[in-house]
Amino acid sequence: MDSEVRTVRGPLDLASALRVSHQQLVVVLFSTRWCEFCRMIRLYLGEFAERYRDVHFCEVDINAAGEVVQRCGIEWFPTFQFYRNGAKVFQFKGPNRCLLEGMIQKLRGGKCGPWPD
Repeated sequence: MDSEVRTVRGPLDLASALRVSHQQLVVVLFSTRWCEFCRMIRLYLGEFAERYRDVHFCEVDINAAGEVVQRCGIEWFPTFQFYRNGAKVFQFKGPNRCLLEGMIQKLRGGKCGPWPD
């Protein structure tokens, strides 16, 4: 499987990504170029795309894809949404690298350390 982070530019791109979620975990980052916290966490997204090749990674620029942002209910950035089988299964806000990787491991079915309830 490829390891790139795909750009979601509109509703059709999002629909395509969600179709993939029937076979694999999809992680979507909602961010913007001028946000310092978004730039920080974006560095890890590419790294994780290389490490977790069985996960589909997408990024939505909130300034370029307003309709997608509205449909997904994004109010703060960076925000991560995780999809499986066409449905959102988890979401969190903020540039938390440890939470991002922990949720990727947990939701893709991989082994990871204890996770708090």
